Amino acid sequence: MKASIVPNEFSVIYSIRESDQTEWIKFDIPNGWDDVKKVCKKVLLYDGKKFFFSCWNSDDLYCYFKRAIGPDAPTAKILRK
Repeated sequence: MKASIVPNEFSVIYSIRESDQTEWIKFDIPNGWDDVKKVCKKVLLYDGKKFFFSCWNSDDLYCYFKRAIGPDAPTAKILRK
């Protein structure tokens, strides 16, 4: 058997908060701000849904992205040559 690394994918923890109609994903950022600055301006796609940076916890070293429950917010894609 063979295993390979899937490019541009990483493990996240998903949660939903019914009280304010939001969905959340969080993931480890072992290098603190050095990791956060690489992703804070990105849009993350999870289960076909777009999530946007919300905050990070420098004590627990987690980064949080969220989205409102409902249709995705419009986004644009950067095309490179």
